[in-house]
Amino acid sequence: MKGSDESFSQIVHTGPLAALMNIFVGLCRRSGLLVVVLVALVLPSAAEVVKVRDFNLSAPRDRNVLFDMALTPSGDVLSFIAKNTGEWQLYRVRNWLDSRPLEDKLFLAGFFSKKDRPDTDGPTARVFVTADGAYAVCIGSAEWTKWVRGRAAGVRSDDVISVVDLTTFKAVAATRTRAFGLFEIHDVRLDREGHVLVETLSFDGPKRGAFVQLALPSLTPGPRCSYDWIRDPPMGEHPQPSSENECRQLLKSMTLQQYLDKGLPSFASNTHGCEGNHAEFCHLYTADFTADGKFGVAVRTEGHDTLFGGWAETQFSYVIFSTAKLADIGEIKEPTNDAVEKALTSIGGHDYLLVLRGGRHLDVFELRD
Repeated sequence: MKGSDESFSQIVHTGPLAALMNIFVGLCRRSGLLVVVLVALVLPSAAEVVKVRDFNLSAPRDRNVLFDMALTPSGDVLSFIAKNTGEWQLYRVRNWLDSRPLEDKLFLAGFFSKKDRPDTDGPTARVFVTADGAYAVCIGSAEWTKWVRGRAAGVRSDDVISVVDLTTFKAVAATRTRAFGLFEIHDVRLDREGHVLVETLSFDGPKRGAFVQLALPSLTPGPRCSYDWIRDPPMGEHPQPSSENECRQLLKSMTLQQYLDKGLPSFASNTHGCEGNHAEFCHLYTADFTADGKFGVAVRTEGHDTLFGGWAETQFSYVIFSTAKLADIGEIKEPTNDAVEKALTSIGGHDYLLVLRGGRHLDVFELRD
């Protein structure tokens, strides 16, 4: 574990006393310790978003890195990083509040490599943790599109899934979804019942779907539930099982639509104290809240269209909101030339925002009322 050499996150104080606080911060940079002491005396409660740790993992720096982040129930940080060699890496950081955090590193072979990338639409990396904290599920996905005269004429997908035992920090099972005989488009995630859910849709012709549950930790596939998407003008489009018997074991007492909805991730709506509130946080689309509901964090981005029809991001930041004060209490600005992920957790009654940049640089912010 290395000390930080690339601290780019910038806290912008908002809310009460914000202007005075930012003036004092500017003076601190110019005048040294005396002003730091004055700030501590004059503004003891103004620093509501406080960076408490800042360090690098041993992973090499890569501006174009592809990675994902997850937290275990005990608060350990997982960083799953794609590598051009096809041997992707899983890092675990424990005791990140200590002066010397503990880092574990695991190489996971058999993922997509540089030779796969020229023909793909770009691989993705995702990591999930089971609710009991026993296993991490690392997923690499890739999609290949066939283009004819500028139009998509065909798609094929594949996913590599690896299960890591978090007690031993060793891989215990792996599989690829191409062996399951699925439709062309895939989505793989951990469902709320603790299974790896592989959902698949057809690309062309009548819209059809299917899903398979993989048991953990073995990744043994269970029965396949196939369904058709039916267009019903009063109800809109809805899934209908191709065979009731085929799906009953998986659905139990739920309808197919309920099960598919249940498998999707949920996003907290930023409505906690936002009715009639002019705070910046309240005008952003979605938010995550700490487990105790005291703080919300939303993403704020700015950008513009490019000459070739793309999107250029010019600003990226996290806006932090206090549900007790019903106000924004800080904004953390991040560079736009590096990938960033975030997570919220609570340790010892304190709330923390963890920001992982480039898969290797971890900033730890304490959120205080």
